[in-house]
Amino acid sequence: MALTDRVAIVTGAAKPDSIGYAVAAGLAAEGADVVIADLYAAGFAEIARAVEAAGRRCLCVRTDVADPGSVDAMVKQAADAFGRIDVLVNAAGGSWGITPADLIAPPRRGFVGLANCSLADWRTILAVNLDGPFYCSRAVAPYLRKSRGGAIVNFSSVAARKGLAPGSEGSSGPYAVAKAGIMALTRQLAMELGADGVRVNCVAPGVVLSGRARRLMAAVGAERGPEGSVSGVPLGRFGTVAEIAGLIVGLCGEEASYMTGVTIDANGASYTA
Repeated sequence: MALTDRVAIVTGAAKPDSIGYAVAAGLAAEGADVVIADLYAAGFAEIARAVEAAGRRCLCVRTDVADPGSVDAMVKQAADAFGRIDVLVNAAGGSWGITPADLIAPPRRGFVGLANCSLADWRTILAVNLDGPFYCSRAVAPYLRKSRGGAIVNFSSVAARKGLAPGSEGSSGPYAVAKAGIMALTRQLAMELGADGVRVNCVAPGVVLSGRARRLMAAVGAERGPEGSVSGVPLGRFGTVAEIAGLIVGLCGEEASYMTGVTIDANGASYTA
């Protein structure tokens, strides 16, 4: 996969049972040194052990991706430590479970739509899911241009394709809007960075059985989740963290060297655009 001695930043990768965590471990297994940028500092020791078990170096930096100053400081620390940055995976996000405290709190109940969300809901959810990837991508762009073969992978969602039905829980209208914005962000960055050999792609998962999703289902039941029950997935099951992480790691390597500006749906055919 030709990631040996590359340096990758993965945001939101310190949370246990998360896609970001699995991506960081997967990039290390392919030979990359990894920078973990997350608010959840309690998870740093565990993900660092996973990266180092693969024989690679790991730097963990407490980072608020919604704060451009925090992002800029993290990127500078990564560049100072490793001398280069080749890959950025914008995995931080979510419509709940955004702060460290949320990781142990029950999921918010009730449907949060555009017509009934508070301004705080709107600002917080867009800040993490859309502003954060913008801040991170802008900060790493000069390093990726030098890399001549750099890659960015963003996270969208099936919610961006079809919206969220009123009555569903565990996601929100602002989240769907933010994830739709990520698709446009991906296309625009691909246009701007392509001349320097930087590829920018996006993955839009359906329901993935991460730790966060399992907690949600336990609290509200699968039928009231943002995508409904598994009966609505033609493949007959929800996705796994390993499946989505493997796809993202693949997008960072040479095998995807002519792919840029695209969003890949990974949802078991629960929605086809």
